[in-house]
Amino acid sequence: MEYLGFKSTNDPLFKADATMMRLKDIVPGDREVDFYEAIDAFSQNAEEANSMAFVSSWGEANPGGGKDRVRMFIERSKNNVVVSRDSLKTVMDILDLK
Repeated sequence: MEYLGFKSTNDPLFKADATMMRLKDIVPGDREVDFYEAIDAFSQNAEEANSMAFVSSWGEANPGGGKDRVRMFIERSKNNVVVSRDSLKTVMDILDLK
């Protein structure tokens, strides 16, 4: 998934969810729930963004497909990317990272 940058081991977000989980010991006690929810949201939406982007590449070839179907899947993927980005921002805020 090149858009989010975790396709290869050299990409900045490769296994980002695992990296974030290793930081759990420095999460302030009153933010633990927010931290875990943000990681879950990141993982789920990153995977969905990847799936929707892949499906979009076949949108015109599928029966009943067309450019409108491709746009729909791309838009869904974009929305998932935005949620993933926002979830990463939440984790950074909780950990007080700049």
